[in-house]
Amino acid sequence: MEVQKANSGWLAFLVSGIVAIGYGVLAITLTDEFIDILEIVMRISGICIAATGGVFLAAAIVRMTKKMPWALVLLIAVALILVGVLSAVYSAKALALLIILMGIWSALIGAFMLMVTTRAQNLWNKGFYIASAILAIVFGVLVIAHPFGFAKWFIIMSGIIALVFGLIMVMFGFAVRRADKEVKVEVLESKINTENP
Repeated sequence: MEVQKANSGWLAFLVSGIVAIGYGVLAITLTDEFIDILEIVMRISGICIAATGGVFLAAAIVRMTKKMPWALVLLIAVALILVGVLSAVYSAKALALLIILMGIWSALIGAFMLMVTTRAQNLWNKGFYIASAILAIVFGVLVIAHPFGFAKWFIIMSGIIALVFGLIMVMFGFAVRRADKEVKVEVLESKINTENP
């Protein structure tokens, strides 16, 4: 049962791999424009978040007039407006924060991959996946430490690493799924053998 639980997150690895591949392709093909594009995206996202906060603010006012609970809605509205305005005005700093979050994500997914790899049974190329998990953790720590420190070549290198890491994650997701199926077959065969001696 423990093995089945450990192997059940294959889809998370697959999705993470696809996201990493997407980032890698963008970073490699749009190196010069990459930061400018991301800053524009941050600015637009900030405006959208602030607009959503405005909708929540209107809802809070309506709830106040109808004597319904409004404090939580107002708190959400203020938080969204604040985050949205800060993201739109300070898009470069918001982008740095986003890159740091990407580094945290890479380190966490690497740690999770390491944990699943060491616990999973019937997993091919275990050593390869352990090395890949450690690489993901190291990459995440480097991104957290220097989000803009390596400038243009860092974007290219991060794109290549993300692309390779994404492909590995997709492979790992399917490997975990295959191992999970093999374990389920073994459990089913064991159950049949105990019921029909």
